[in-house]
Amino acid sequence: MMLERLFANPSSRGKLGKMDERKLVYKITSFIPEGRVCTYGGLAKLAGIKNPRTVGQILHENKDPRNVPCHRVVSSNGEVAKNYAFGGAKAQIEKLYRENVVTLANKVRLNGFLWRPGRCLSLYFDLLKKYGEPGLWPWFPSSQGSSGQAPSTPEEIAIGAILTQNTNWKNVEKAINNLKEKGVCSIKGIYKLESTSLARRRLARLKGLIRPSGFYNQKSIRLFEFCKFVVEGYGNLFGFFELSIQEAREKLLVINGIGKETADTILLYAGNRPVFVVDAYTKKFVRANNLIQETDYDHLQSFFTKNLPVNTKLYQDYHALIVRWGKERSSKE
Repeated sequence: MMLERLFANPSSRGKLGKMDERKLVYKITSFIPEGRVCTYGGLAKLAGIKNPRTVGQILHENKDPRNVPCHRVVSSNGEVAKNYAFGGAKAQIEKLYRENVVTLANKVRLNGFLWRPGRCLSLYFDLLKKYGEPGLWPWFPSSQGSSGQAPSTPEEIAIGAILTQNTNWKNVEKAINNLKEKGVCSIKGIYKLESTSLARRRLARLKGLIRPSGFYNQKSIRLFEFCKFVVEGYGNLFGFFELSIQEAREKLLVINGIGKETADTILLYAGNRPVFVVDAYTKKFVRANNLIQETDYDHLQSFFTKNLPVNTKLYQDYHALIVRWGKERSSKE
């Protein structure tokens, strides 16, 4: 129950709204894997668009074929597009051929190459349809209207992940602003603040600065130990993130007070590593959609990892959208 608290303060989150069909079509198309194709009708169904021709028109205006592989979209009978925007049918066939997709008489054999996204990924598309992309969630820039200045650097995100435990983001912002005003809102800054102090054992100065975040006695210890661990072991956070995901996670979990959710939050949002974060809303989402029976942290994390493409941005956005879904659901209960 950590990141979902960011939504408890409306001023600290970005604006979510329904995603327009153009962006949604491009987004879904970007997930069609190499060596597979999707039909216009299948893409329309995933995007909630009634007429498959609309999908064709949108893809014909695609300006980013590198990230939106529209050559992987074909007609309902597998036929490639005669008017494929980037060179016509021949060019589309050549691109598919390079991905080992076989065509015969300008048609793809659908029963061998058709992409069918699993339910886990399809539910992500449903969330996108309803809420739109969450943007730089959960750490928005202060221009979004927050009363304080939200963290933006990886170090600030890691600090915020620890301070967010058992409180709301509004309180964390106050603590972060205190650290910034003293010029110590960094891992080395916090480490130097207390490592040479006669009051090191009590961490008096750090406690005073993070007091607004609550539980400042425990959090000051956790925060200092985390900063000490990074500085003395790796020099800086970037040095730490050079470790493999598994090794980095294991080392974070050894630090007193840093559990799986906090560790994974640091890895996903500060380190941009593909680690799926599980929280209370994730468990509710899984139960509501009958995705899996087991709801402990490790089982749920493994489920999402196995059923989604390994993609850091996808993990960040999916988690943010689940939290948005959970807040809306809770408000109606």
